[in-house]
Amino acid sequence: MYTTGEIAAELCLEQPGLDTLDIAVFWGGSPTIASTLTILINAATSKAFHLQQNSYVEFEPGQGLMPLVVPGQHELAQSLPWGGTSHPVWYKRDPRVASCKAQGGVFNPALMTGVPQIVAQALEATKDMAPADRDAALTEVAAQVMNVMPPRENPRLNKSLDSVHASGPLGRAHCVIHGNQNYKQTGLLQAFVASTLLQQPPKRVGFASASKAVGHRELLGQLRAFGLVAEPVITRQGN
Repeated sequence: MYTTGEIAAELCLEQPGLDTLDIAVFWGGSPTIASTLTILINAATSKAFHLQQNSYVEFEPGQGLMPLVVPGQHELAQSLPWGGTSHPVWYKRDPRVASCKAQGGVFNPALMTGVPQIVAQALEATKDMAPADRDAALTEVAAQVMNVMPPRENPRLNKSLDSVHASGPLGRAHCVIHGNQNYKQTGLLQAFVASTLLQQPPKRVGFASASKAVGHRELLGQLRAFGLVAEPVITRQGN
């Protein structure tokens, strides 16, 4: 889900001397039944963290929605940390990066506004439950939010946007990747990584992100070849 954003971050980090990542991930359309359940359970049972000077720091629990400037539109978008996303974990042991914060959301303002309310209600209703009972109750809540599969992805509606500002003491870089059909992106990335690992050793062994394991330029090439992302827009300053 966050690999396209990591590709944008890696493109920025090709410029030496940048140590801070500010990441935004947005998508259009509706989540599947399984994604709705995952989002709700993670929001209700897990804390959210970002990376600050090589240490995990918890997002303020009561932060709520945060407005973000989204490249390519005048209207501010509403965002949430979504557990902090995968990026702080991927960059925790990267010698280039000291700080990494990510926020994300959907383009639909009404849907985003409703998410904190749904999570708060679910937390209140399940706060005294045993884990098994809590998970069952959250599953019921998720079914009330989304109990039918959304229609096949439409590239005019199911858009994606990954934006990364990378900065350092004497330099800056910004990368924006516009795309479409988020679930197709996910499926393609998984298939390409699996195919690559069957044919050659990974670039990094053990726990590693897709970009670290097979290369961000290679992943970008696949997304571009199948028409799922546009050419990245990159601007650089300094260095």
